[in-house]
Amino acid sequence: AEMAVHIALLCLVTAVDAKRVVVVGGGWGGLSAAHALSKQPGVQVTVVDAAPRVGGLVSDNFLTPGGRRAEAGQHGFWDEYLNIFGLLDELGITDDALTGYAEQGQYSPAGLQAVWPVYRDQGRLPTGLAQALYTRFLKLGPQHLATAAGLLAAFAEFDDSEEARLQYDQVSFRDLCKKLGVSKRLYDEAFEPMILTGLFAPGEQCSAAAALGMAYFFVLKHQTSFDVRWCRGNVGDKIFAPWCAAMRLAGVEFVSSTRAVGFDADPATGAVTAVRCRGADTGGGADFSLLADDVVLALGAPALAAITRGSPTLSQHAEFRQFCDLRGTGVLATRLFLDRRVQAPPFAKA
Repeated sequence: AEMAVHIALLCLVTAVDAKRVVVVGGGWGGLSAAHALSKQPGVQVTVVDAAPRVGGLVSDNFLTPGGRRAEAGQHGFWDEYLNIFGLLDELGITDDALTGYAEQGQYSPAGLQAVWPVYRDQGRLPTGLAQALYTRFLKLGPQHLATAAGLLAAFAEFDDSEEARLQYDQVSFRDLCKKLGVSKRLYDEAFEPMILTGLFAPGEQCSAAAALGMAYFFVLKHQTSFDVRWCRGNVGDKIFAPWCAAMRLAGVEFVSSTRAVGFDADPATGAVTAVRCRGADTGGGADFSLLADDVVLALGAPALAAITRGSPTLSQHAEFRQFCDLRGTGVLATRLFLDRRVQAPPFAKA
């Protein structure tokens, strides 16, 4: 009986003294924050998300007319996604969630242009040289491929330092290619599709710094950087569902179909003390509050700008007001479900 009393008192003290953290947003960022916080002793974590199911930009909340769940786009897991691979290993779901590494085909409006092999299966060479020799370009002749030499020199010079970013941020990727002598055909059939796939905008709208940084991370950091695995189904079912189940066991609470609409703050310190919420499906329904010692805003730029405009607590700070000036890129994702099998090359297509 004495032990039971001590246990009850210990639980009571833990509940009273626990730090309350509210995470706003249930995408990769919000779930990662909740996952890390749930491992800290004495922290109670609540995740608030506007959608019925978490997922953010890779949510599978979309339903076809037949009731089939569909994600916005196809999602690969490239070799540099070490944090995601570590998470899947921790959950013990890597092989169930992901395929093996697969070849990739790159298309332009003129058809299949190149096949990217599984680079880890090739002989080891210096990065850059490996990608140049092992990538199978199907339509571009050596006279066009040779015009990329100047761009390769730019890749070598771009070291992701502040000075390099400022230098290359002054010119678009399209103009950089012109300046360095990249042939129009090589640009149109190889580089432009790559930029559209990676940055969701044409080269004339992307700074060279953004394009070089993206290409370095995904392609040139290591020989195996562009090796990719694919989810065996919807990311929501295969990854987010078991991930959230594990976090619930760790005490994380999920409040779905709920929007954060404002914040209460301590008038003396200015510190946020509560997150005001409203059911996403209730329109002008009554608000409720979640008490908070700390708040994590894991939102995309448009959502953060909207919540800042509607919150006097946030909008009084210049660093939050600046988010309202950010320009985003809208991406239309289309998913086709075929009613019959079609013959297609046996690799992923971009």
